[in-house]
Amino acid sequence: MKKKLIYTLLTACTLATTMTSCKDFLEVSSPSVVDAAFVYKDLSTAEAAMAGLRDKWRECSGSYVYGAGAFYALDVPGSDIERHPESYSGQLQRHYPEGFYENGTKIATFCSTYSIDQADGKNTYTYLYATIMLANNAISAIEARSDYKTIIDSKTPSAWGFLYGQAVAARAQCYLDLTRYYGDVPYLTQGGQNVSGLTPRDVIYEGEIAKLKLVEPLMYRPGEIDSKGAAVGKGVFTRTFVQGLIGRMCLYAGGYATRRNDMKYVDAAGNSLSFDKIGADNNGSFYGRRQDYKQFFTTAKTYLDAAVANPGSAVIFHATDTRGTDALGRIYNNPYQLFFQQLGDNVGSTKNADESIYEIPMTRGVSNERPYSSGRVSDGGSTNQYPCKGYGQARIQPAYYYGWFDNNDMRRDVTVTVTGSNGKGVEKLIPFTPGSKASGGGLCLNKFDENRQASPYTASQRNSGINAPFMRISDIMLLDAEVNAVLDANSTVAYNLLKKVHERAFASAALANVDGFISAAGSLYKAIIKERALEFGGEGDRRNVLLRTGLIAEAVAQTRATNTAMVNALADNNKLAYTFANGNTISAYIWTATGDLKTAKGYRLTTQCPDETNPYLFPGWRGQFDSWETLGAAAISGNKTNVAIKGLFSQWTPAKVKITYADNTTATVSGMTFLTMMQKMKDGSAKSIVEQDSGLGMALTAWGSQIASNGPEFYQNFFPGFDGATAPIYFYPINSNTVNSSNGTITNGYGFVQQ
Repeated sequence: MKKKLIYTLLTACTLATTMTSCKDFLEVSSPSVVDAAFVYKDLSTAEAAMAGLRDKWRECSGSYVYGAGAFYALDVPGSDIERHPESYSGQLQRHYPEGFYENGTKIATFCSTYSIDQADGKNTYTYLYATIMLANNAISAIEARSDYKTIIDSKTPSAWGFLYGQAVAARAQCYLDLTRYYGDVPYLTQGGQNVSGLTPRDVIYEGEIAKLKLVEPLMYRPGEIDSKGAAVGKGVFTRTFVQGLIGRMCLYAGGYATRRNDMKYVDAAGNSLSFDKIGADNNGSFYGRRQDYKQFFTTAKTYLDAAVANPGSAVIFHATDTRGTDALGRIYNNPYQLFFQQLGDNVGSTKNADESIYEIPMTRGVSNERPYSSGRVSDGGSTNQYPCKGYGQARIQPAYYYGWFDNNDMRRDVTVTVTGSNGKGVEKLIPFTPGSKASGGGLCLNKFDENRQASPYTASQRNSGINAPFMRISDIMLLDAEVNAVLDANSTVAYNLLKKVHERAFASAALANVDGFISAAGSLYKAIIKERALEFGGEGDRRNVLLRTGLIAEAVAQTRATNTAMVNALADNNKLAYTFANGNTISAYIWTATGDLKTAKGYRLTTQCPDETNPYLFPGWRGQFDSWETLGAAAISGNKTNVAIKGLFSQWTPAKVKITYADNTTATVSGMTFLTMMQKMKDGSAKSIVEQDSGLGMALTAWGSQIASNGPEFYQNFFPGFDGATAPIYFYPINSNTVNSSNGTITNGYGFVQQ
């Protein structure tokens, strides 16, 4: 049977619903079940149909749950370490839900101004259910096979068992995303099933976890040889992914969450549940955790332990960098960065990064949010630029960049950059003024950068082809560490897993100082949660971790206090600088110059910094693609493509400077204090101050002063009104088509309107 016919049989209803309404799509028609039974009768047509399900999941996840959509608007910018680049007033439609709707008080305003159907999560909801429908057709068809019991009872991998497991995994992942973004939702588990209202999320969690446990032994691990004699790749759901997904889902099932007071919460057996609550009720909802939560952590431990013990031969946690030094003398020596470099290098191939368990496959030339929204920014236009436009939704809190990282932690420069691209092959400092691209918004995520690809895609924006790293081994290791620490506060397993992840970010175990890290965090458990923030910064992980652990109020309060102190110090004419607890100082002004690194070194794109006294190499992991000219960029005069920086983490005071005053007179001055220089720049008495010591002619450049000028964006508009005294409202509303067509069985809670 031709692939086109298979897609027609199984996706016609799905495709129609993405263009019409959720009502159309939730009323799954029975003919699709008949078609599915026919398609899943034969292995070859079943495999083609499964490819269609994978394509639907890729479309859904790449555009709505791990690219744009809800992920883009909520997960990436909405935490204590990540932020949104544009002004609060200019992006209220996104800032309200990102910041918990100003403690729930702006939900009415949000609904009346934008309507629930204008929320970024509308299409996320639709596409997740469209994927579930295809998965349900596959599940129902395979369960109807005469040999189904034989497949299940074998408890070993097989062709049919693997297909069945992939469908179950796709559905479970979709339901996990639905509950994260919408709370309690309709639960459909069979092809042709009609909607009967909202289902308590606990029933969904327990049902999907049970199903995942059923299929887990039927699946292959990455790198294992399947029934056709081929090695299993990382672009499909595998046994290791399912083990990790069980762990993830268990942590949500046993974690804190905001729940509706008008729902009766029961477990899968119908037993009423009791909760430990934090704070007071808010908008008809409470924030709490099931009192029997540890049962889920025990289950998670079993499967996460197994995933760590045997993730598959293709999954490799690199404690050392395999790249060494290149022909131009660039030193890599950073195993953490290796993962992201492999993602960029593997574009257009069937290869995957060594540490990946599952990557959402992306195709070059097709819509792709990395690095456009989740990566290094560029002022380039939409087409034929070097590189093309990078918007940069994934921005970073200065408090995280300056105050969280140990200065020896090699993840800092990989995670965060202070420079972007001008789109013409030249590096530029990113100002802290509100805005987008490289012309504003401040610090941005550095893990995805088209400059680092072997052959950057210049034809158009949002088309890089970089796969999405949906699950990797360090994630599973830290989840495993977390559940072991919850079950045993002094767990040796948890300690050793934390130690392994933490130490690989440092040049030596002594510099890593795991025991000191744990002591500073306050406990092994809190050290593990902080390690997640350092390991996955900018990737949209932190928001959900804080919500499910109940640490959100504490984290927001700490960052707000730090931001407030930082803004006040940077605005104080007698300070113009703020020093964080780790000793790093952010100053109102720093020293910068643009120069020719390629002539001196033979390259523009820098790696692990070998010499922190060289302002072109420190901080590391920046610069530009070495050969933009070969891809069509105009030759850059003097090769002045790189930015030199001094004074980024500690103040540097040159002995002699040349000052150009407001009246255009100049003077060369010796012995002036750095504070005096900054004051002259701030009050406008000096138009420019250029140092005369280094030979680079570095100019005093506005930096932290821009934070001071935009102070409310860093503290007043940072989760405004939220203090943890009441339940956080962090969900999106269900769209009006679904609500209105349900005859009252599906309603919006948390203060949202019904239409």
